[in-house]
Amino acid sequence: MKLKDFGRVLGELKLVLVLIPVVAMLTSAVISLFVLPPVYKSTTTVIVLRDEMTPFSEININTLVLNQNLARTYSQLAKSRAIAEEVIANNNLDMTPEELSSRIEVEQAGNTEMFKISASDSNPAMAALLANGVAQALSGKVYKVLNIKNIQVLDPAVPSSKPVSPNTFLNVMLAGIIGLILTVTIIFIREYLDDTIRNPEEIESYLNLPVLGVIPAAGLQNDRGRRTEVE
Repeated sequence: MKLKDFGRVLGELKLVLVLIPVVAMLTSAVISLFVLPPVYKSTTTVIVLRDEMTPFSEININTLVLNQNLARTYSQLAKSRAIAEEVIANNNLDMTPEELSSRIEVEQAGNTEMFKISASDSNPAMAALLANGVAQALSGKVYKVLNIKNIQVLDPAVPSSKPVSPNTFLNVMLAGIIGLILTVTIIFIREYLDDTIRNPEEIESYLNLPVLGVIPAAGLQNDRGRRTEVE
C-alpha cells in the first residue's frame, strides 16, 4: 500500500481518528479523578553529624568521611524490618512491616552526610507521621546498636496539600497519544491485509496492466418505484 493511499484512508476515517483518542482521554480523566485514590508524599531530611559526646576539636576529614559512609548505612537501615516494626509499635499502626516499608523511600543526597526519608499514603497526615516516625526510630536504633547519637533531623516532614499521584494531566495526554497510535496501527493493518481492488488506478498499480474500459453503475427500478444503483 502506497503512502498516498494510506493517507487517503486516514482522511476517510478521520472521524474515527478523533473519536477513539477523545474517548480514551475522557476515560482516563474519569479514572484519574474518581477511581484512583490520591497519594500524598512527605519528606524529612536527616543529617549524620558528630556524636554528641565527641568534642568539636576532634572533628577532622576522617570524621566527615566516616559520616558519609554511615549515611549510606543508615539509608539501608531505615527500610529494614526492625525499623518498620518499631514505627508500628510506637504509633499503634494497623499495618504490617512489609506494608510500611513499601511506602518508604530513602535517598542519599549525593556524596554527603545527608539523606531524605519519604513516605507515601492516601492520608497526608499519615504520610508525614510515617516519615518522621522512621527518622525517630532510626535514631533510637542507632543509639541502641552503636551507642552513639549522631543523627539529627534538619527538616521534619509536614503534611502535603497536593497529591503526587495520580497525575491527571499526564494520564489524559498519554491516553490520547496511545489511543491515536493504536487507531492508526489498526487502520494500517486492516488496509494492508485488505486486497480488494476499489478503482481502476489500483488495477494499473498492482497488475501493471492498462484499463481498457470501466462498466458504469446501472440503475434499476424496483416495484415501489425506487431506483437502486447496481455496479
